[in-house]
Amino acid sequence: MRISKNRVFSVYIFDEILKKVKNITEKYEFEVFGYLIGELFQWNSKLYIIINDMIYIESCTDSTRYSVSQIKGSAGEYEKEFRRLKKKNNNKNLRVLGWWHSHPNLGCFLSSTDLSTQKFFFPESYQVALVIDPMKKNYKFFTLDENNNKGYKEVSHAIIR
Repeated sequence: MRISKNRVFSVYIFDEILKKVKNITEKYEFEVFGYLIGELFQWNSKLYIIINDMIYIESCTDSTRYSVSQIKGSAGEYEKEFRRLKKKNNNKNLRVLGWWHSHPNLGCFLSSTDLSTQKFFFPESYQVALVIDPMKKNYKFFTLDENNNKGYKEVSHAIIR
């Protein structure tokens, strides 16, 4: 397959960040989640994101007491960690680009709960959900899409090595 030199993917993610997220999700039989951090860019009127970091706070994730469609978490703890990361990197352009979460042995899709989370916390057109099924060794990126009957669509991505 040939890719045009002018092709712009919606998402670029550093290989080391994707590996980090995969490693975390493989440790648990239940759902876990975190934030995707990076920068927003535009080229030829197309927005794209580069994910160069992630946030995972183990103490904020405990879905062992919930069904597979619910995750306990503290948005405030993640916001504090994001502000700390932004200050540490001295980068005013860093932003929360979305979130990642696992669907152990369920496949990669957005559940109705995931869709509600995306709409409420990550509603911008550039914000994505990375869903990983650690047991099936699969992952996909999604964003909201009101024109789709599911309310979301899969988006293209490239891995930066």
